[in-house]
Amino acid sequence: MRHMRITHTLLLGLMVAGVACASGRSLASVSASAVFDDLQTQSSTTTVQSFTLIEGADLMSKLEAARERARPKQTPYWSAYAFDVRSGVAIDPAVKEFHGSINTMGDTSVFIGTTADGMPVETRNLAVFLLRDATSNQITRMEIYNLERKREYSGYPVYWLGRANNEESLNYLRALAAAAPLDSLSERAVVGIAVHDDARVGGMLKTFFNTSQNPRIRSHAVYWLGQVSGEQAFLVGLVRNEAEEKKIRRSAAYAIGQSHDRGTMATIQSLYENVKDVELRQSIIGAAGSSDEEQLAFPFLLNIAKSDTEWELRRSAVRQLGHFKREDAVDELIKLYNNDTNLEIKRTALRSLAETKSPRAQARLMEVAKTESNPELRKQAIRVLSERGEAVVDDLIKLFDAEQVSDIRRSILQTLSEIKSAKVEDKLFAVATSADTLDVRKQAIRLLGERVSQKSFEFLSATAQSNDGNSEVQVQAVRAISERRAPESVPILIRIARTHQNQLVRKQAIRSLGETGDPRAIEFFREVLTK
Repeated sequence: MRHMRITHTLLLGLMVAGVACASGRSLASVSASAVFDDLQTQSSTTTVQSFTLIEGADLMSKLEAARERARPKQTPYWSAYAFDVRSGVAIDPAVKEFHGSINTMGDTSVFIGTTADGMPVETRNLAVFLLRDATSNQITRMEIYNLERKREYSGYPVYWLGRANNEESLNYLRALAAAAPLDSLSERAVVGIAVHDDARVGGMLKTFFNTSQNPRIRSHAVYWLGQVSGEQAFLVGLVRNEAEEKKIRRSAAYAIGQSHDRGTMATIQSLYENVKDVELRQSIIGAAGSSDEEQLAFPFLLNIAKSDTEWELRRSAVRQLGHFKREDAVDELIKLYNNDTNLEIKRTALRSLAETKSPRAQARLMEVAKTESNPELRKQAIRVLSERGEAVVDDLIKLFDAEQVSDIRRSILQTLSEIKSAKVEDKLFAVATSADTLDVRKQAIRLLGERVSQKSFEFLSATAQSNDGNSEVQVQAVRAISERRAPESVPILIRIARTHQNQLVRKQAIRSLGETGDPRAIEFFREVLTK
């Protein structure tokens, strides 16, 4: 049910490892609905066939044999092996669309969720890759890679050790984690252990949590204990333990919500009743929103949203209600918006309505955008309508044309610009060339500068170079041009700086050139200064 949206292609490198945040999710965990482009895949068999096969009696003998093969070349090399992978998780999955949570630990991003048609996302062909220095044989990097994705492996040779049994793989990774407990290699080794399908994993993770001095390892261990069956009692103990760091307690609450054990909601309800700290209760609310037991989670969250005395907790519950794809959730969110007097809860109800993707929710949001007396709530309704994508473009354009307040019109334009649509670009062109108010025209030009089409660039160039236009509009066009790539923008900026009749426009072009650092701009300044 958790289908929050990340706009544009998901940028995994922006997600960092961490612990619980105010919404009840860890900083290492980002709930997402994302579309992934440029997926280059191949069968795991094809991938393995491109490696150099190493023979041996067991994992350790194969590692030594790989070392001997690599020694004469004196270049870094990978040694890699497959293992039994835990079900229900995916690393670098070959999917076009994904709904669920993405947890980044170091450079390893683990996906837990479903495809667009609701099927669980799993990667069954994972392997541990160890990059070694050929001279010292020291491990300099460890990765867990999906063998069904094409990679260059940094150009280094890969020695393939086949499939390791769980006993030798877990023991080997545990030794790596112990060898450098405060190093990123040890953190990656713990993640490697966690994605093994083995009954011993839970005990190992609890040992890491109890003994490690590395806060990231402790955080990773707590997260993964939520994926391991039968560990709820341990996690509940962490949530209740007032001597434990609050970040860990919040991470433990979130991990309970990720658990697939039966009775998860009963555990969450008990914790909510007995834990009084507001931040911890927010994490428990987040856990309820993540629970598989939707039929029990929905009334639990709805009751908090309606009746809790702490407005922050009501807001957290309202936020979670938007993740339920059911019509009664729309009904209740509309009631909450109408009945709650707290402005922040009203804002959150509007955001949650947008996330339901319901046509009735869209109709209510449009009604708020048109008629709400509070301008901030009107703008919030307009902003969240972008969640509906192209389906709402026509309605937003009609709303823009009918609106008289410039501030609201600018909000509509901003929302439209976040939707990829030819209709949107055409509307921005129309506004930029219209007799509309100056501030609205300037915003349309700025938003055109953020679009990558050749048509928008040609329009900006023509607007900026015109000698009979409004100077403020032209200055804005120059600013928008400067946001484009240097190969496009610098020649036109130089031309404007040399020849434009309006001094204000020339000054803006010169200022923009000075910020590029481009060699052509430097040569232009040298030429001007030597005259």
